[in-house]
Amino acid sequence: MDHLVTRFVLLIAGAWDAVGASIAAATWTFAPGGEALLGIGAALALVLVIVVYRRTTEGLTPRARLMLGALRCAALVLLLAMVSGAAVSLDLVKRLKPRLVLVVDDSASMALPHADRASSSRGDTAAAALADGLRARLDDAFAVDEHGTGAGATQDLAVGLIGAATGAATRPPAAILVISDGAALGAAALERAARELPAPVSALAVGADAVRDVVLERVQVPSFVWAEDRALATAELRSHDVAGDATVRLFAVTADGAEKEVASTSVALVAGEAALARIEFRTAKPGLWRYAMRVDARPDELSADNNAAAFDLDVRGEKIRVLFIEGQPSWEYKFVKRALEADPAIDFHGLVRIPEQDWFYQGRPRRPDGKAVLVEAAKGFPATLDELAYFDVLIIGDLERKQFEQADRYAMVEAFVTGLGGGLMTIGGFHVYGDGQYQDTPVARLLPVAFGDERAKQLVNRFNVRVAGQGLLHPAMQLEYDPAANQRAWNELPWVEGGNALSGVKPGATLLLTHDSLRVRNAPRPIAAAWQRGNGRVLASALDGTWHWGMARTTETDYHQRFWGLTARWLAGDPRVKKPQGDLIAEDPSLEVGKPARFHMTVRSPEGDPRLDAAVEFTVMPPSGGPVIARAKADPRVPGRYGFAFTPAVAGEHAIAAVVTTVGDAAEPAAPAAPAAATRSWRVAPARAELLRPAAESEALARLAAAGGGASAPLSAWRDLPLPAGDPTLVREARVVAVWQSPVLFALLILCLVGEWLMRKRRGLS
Repeated sequence: MDHLVTRFVLLIAGAWDAVGASIAAATWTFAPGGEALLGIGAALALVLVIVVYRRTTEGLTPRARLMLGALRCAALVLLLAMVSGAAVSLDLVKRLKPRLVLVVDDSASMALPHADRASSSRGDTAAAALADGLRARLDDAFAVDEHGTGAGATQDLAVGLIGAATGAATRPPAAILVISDGAALGAAALERAARELPAPVSALAVGADAVRDVVLERVQVPSFVWAEDRALATAELRSHDVAGDATVRLFAVTADGAEKEVASTSVALVAGEAALARIEFRTAKPGLWRYAMRVDARPDELSADNNAAAFDLDVRGEKIRVLFIEGQPSWEYKFVKRALEADPAIDFHGLVRIPEQDWFYQGRPRRPDGKAVLVEAAKGFPATLDELAYFDVLIIGDLERKQFEQADRYAMVEAFVTGLGGGLMTIGGFHVYGDGQYQDTPVARLLPVAFGDERAKQLVNRFNVRVAGQGLLHPAMQLEYDPAANQRAWNELPWVEGGNALSGVKPGATLLLTHDSLRVRNAPRPIAAAWQRGNGRVLASALDGTWHWGMARTTETDYHQRFWGLTARWLAGDPRVKKPQGDLIAEDPSLEVGKPARFHMTVRSPEGDPRLDAAVEFTVMPPSGGPVIARAKADPRVPGRYGFAFTPAVAGEHAIAAVVTTVGDAAEPAAPAAPAAATRSWRVAPARAELLRPAAESEALARLAAAGGGASAPLSAWRDLPLPAGDPTLVREARVVAVWQSPVLFALLILCLVGEWLMRKRRGLS
């Protein structure tokens, strides 16, 4: 009886969650004198009501008098309960349903269609199953604690499961249920996660395991290109049960998101295999330009959401400054000059010796800073290292040894290549290599070829060059971007006449070209080779007759001009790293949410040496949220290189700033800051990782459930999925209910008073 009264008091006091619990003990307390006040006051109230309504006889029926008296008595008792300070201390025992952690995958792949030509997505299918009775079944047996997995972003389901099951909760779960497509998941990682979960895990798989789809997996582009130049973008496609031709298009994307098609190509798809699509295009003006690659959607494929990828292309506006020094007028000099002057990326300068030992200079007379390019051009060579350092590439023609033995030119050339990172090319002639007694000179030590032990110093007959196997991959040899077309272009070049006899290639060098018939030491006789020397690059060629490739060509494409342009580009290297404070460089031009993005810059001394005593602070400003700050020191593997990485969390424009300081003196810049190089912006695309594997992976989920002691089934069979019964949990709770402060008590008091007043008014008593 006491507990029945207590439950009634709890009900009117508003403690409804405690009404259904078992009450082990209940202790009442009151304010000083409150218990007596409540007891005596209630008795007096009852007497007062009887006296008042017994004498009130103006037409009232006994029933009406009873109702009015009850309302008056209840109001007085409620008022007395509030004044008495009544409170009850309870020892409750609650019987709770077993807890179930429901993890519903809401990552990017759940936006894909449920199956081929399905109108609803996997996420919608999961939501429909929950609404159709799955959630009601779970609620009937469990206290359900629902979690997502990180809406829209690429997520690690193994980590998400562990976080959901072990996160903040009042009691451990009795079971775990995951609804997912399993896309982009590693079964091994899920199995390891199952062993860390505190309860059996079951899985419902949504989505089809076999789909028809075309996926653009990745795009490869150069880290930089020259303005208005020939460039290549390569797309790697994968076909899932789709065969036939696919059209791949490249679009230039403006700042406002508008797209303009710049090139396209077709590629043959084979079901289950990867395919490469190469798109050659002309670059735009200087700047960081946005491009998008897109595969035309097919009506029978699963989704077009994974048919596109975007990237930022760094288009450089610098010109490659080339200085060609030729010992005498020649056809080679004439045609190389013509080829390089026609190249939009090259600023050509030439020094050619004419009769009477005079030198004739061709090119711009002054630098952008107003200084003369060559102060004493009549001497046939730059007078100082500063003059030589103005150029990116030095081509040495038929220049005899004595030209280097004066004015310390050996040291100048060596410092230009190894220290300042300049490019050096030597070509054939009658006064170079073995014929010019270059052996054991500093220039010979820079070259990637050997030539000292040949009896015949010249190759006198006509021959055709052949590209060496390793040379086919060299950037200077890419007459065509397609490997088969490139091989064919080299094989069909016209003959050349004569050249220098090179005996071998030094260790570490790349053999580029060979003679088509002559051999040396049971190997084809080398014609050209290249290597990295210090900070610079060197290419040595036995030929001085490549002009035949231009004069006698039978192709529409001028491969002679293309060869020299490619050679100059490779020798010049990366213009972004040659300045004292290099440009910010994105190591992957395709930035996406959830994919680590790596950036670096190079810091050098004015002499070109890498700086090891600097520190670079990088600040990333995303479109939302706070900045990301990283401080980098010199990379011990690549001296002078300072890099950092971060993982974008949101899509959109990310501005990245770099501040270079000297270690120990943070107030003084280590190198002059170039605003364009110190701050740049890149665009981050939404996450694509989960969209690249469009088929659901129910097998991975089945292995998860098997390792976790649960069961798995397709989502459509959710009614048959066995779930652990789970024992109810008994929870003891101490509760103090301040009855006198209850808003419900006050509301009942007002209700009683208003009810009595209305009845009296209706009967004309007030």
